[in-house]
Amino acid sequence: MKKFDSILKKIFSFFTTFISFLKKITSVAVIRKFDKFLEKIYSTTLIVSCFVIFIIGLIIYGKSQLGWVLPLAILGPILILFIAYLAKDFHEANKDLIKSNTTTIGNAAILNFGAVISLFLSAIFFIFAFIGISEGSLTAVITSLLASLFLFISAGTQFNPTLLNVVVDKKSSAGEDFISIFSLSLKSMLYFEKIISTILLVLGNIILVINLINPSLAYFFSGLGFLSAGIAYPVLIYIFFTIFWFFNSIFLAILSLAKKNK
Repeated sequence: MKKFDSILKKIFSFFTTFISFLKKITSVAVIRKFDKFLEKIYSTTLIVSCFVIFIIGLIIYGKSQLGWVLPLAILGPILILFIAYLAKDFHEANKDLIKSNTTTIGNAAILNFGAVISLFLSAIFFIFAFIGISEGSLTAVITSLLASLFLFISAGTQFNPTLLNVVVDKKSSAGEDFISIFSLSLKSMLYFEKIISTILLVLGNIILVINLINPSLAYFFSGLGFLSAGIAYPVLIYIFFTIFWFFNSIFLAILSLAKKNK
């Protein structure tokens, strides 16, 4: 029996070392560096998209002679920059929402478990992306890479719950644990809103650049749709989180009263 215990301890020790390695590659420092890198891409992509919209708008107008395309080509970039200006304050507002809404969880075990599963799925989606390349499916490649990226950074927040203002507290009740676990994905979407916005902007630009080669209204509006979604996302996730968290606050208040009455 002692021999088996010794073998099991060695196996568990190996897994502990492996989990420590996973924590290093998804550390707070790595996530913040990635976030800063995307901040630079966000600004560049936004400016480039304005020029591309203007050029494509002129090309489509020249080919189709549709009267409304020319004003769209001229005013579209100005409107996008104005909406981006209004939305920029929401980047900080979303961070403040996370800071002001603390949730607790009794033990980090479920978070570590979720992080490992997320990394495992991230690796699978990354493999799918390579399969998509071999099959020549651009949609499959983009979808798989996006899923892989989101799962990877999501694992980082689960290994480092303080990023989402989730506090590990042994006094946390089962109800509070449930709310923390249930709202984890929503908080992640709020925390990564700049990354999600940037990805949507990049996709919009890719579609618009493809449209330069083969101009069409369908691709033009598709590109504009992704750009609009990327710019508006910080505002939309702020509103969605605020509405959702109103109900969470009610449940947390009820749980708090139950604790006091014990």
